Amino acid sequence: MKTMLILGGDRIARKAMESLKDSDYLVIAIDRSTSIKRVAKLIWKRRLSLILIFKMLLCEFRRASSAVPSIDIDYVEITNNKDLLALLDKHKPERVILFRAGLVINKDVISQGIPLLNIHCANVPEYGGLGAIHRALKDNALEQNATLHQITTTIDEGHVFDIEPFRLNASKSYCHNEDVAYPAGLKLLFRTIGN
Repeated sequence: MKTMLILGGDRIARKAMESLKDSDYLVIAIDRSTSIKRVAKLIWKRRLSLILIFKMLLCEFRRASSAVPSIDIDYVEITNNKDLLALLDKHKPERVILFRAGLVINKDVISQGIPLLNIHCANVPEYGGLGAIHRALKDNALEQNATLHQITTTIDEGHVFDIEPFRLNASKSYCHNEDVAYPAGLKLLFRTIGN
């Protein structure tokens, strides 16, 4: 099955790419839609706090201190839904899977009729969207699942097709809990694409 995989631009996504191999059935795009302007807007709308952003950046910085994964696979970069539509038209995938991508898929992409799937590293819809791990820890909702779900016009609320369970630890750091959640998402990703 020809699959388009859209990955975020962080170290977790690079780790996913490091494990993939070039093939005719896999098209990889890196999502570059996140910007400082977008983050500022999320802070202004109180969807993200400065403390949470600091924690997330600290975790990413800590991951950056490890060796940079070598990427030996072809990929393209996208910054918006227009770029994605052009890729869909060019490659004609049978499905699209997002992992760690921040691009909010719009109605034009959804209307193409291609199955659009997202892997989110927390229970949905309860812990959908940004800051899910932080909110789950705050609520003491430690039993979580990385979820493979259908993308709809509402973020992280589509039908769930598969899960990979994990348990958060409230006595550990936020970074420790990211290091528990994201490997569950990676495991679900590799199971889904059959790699």
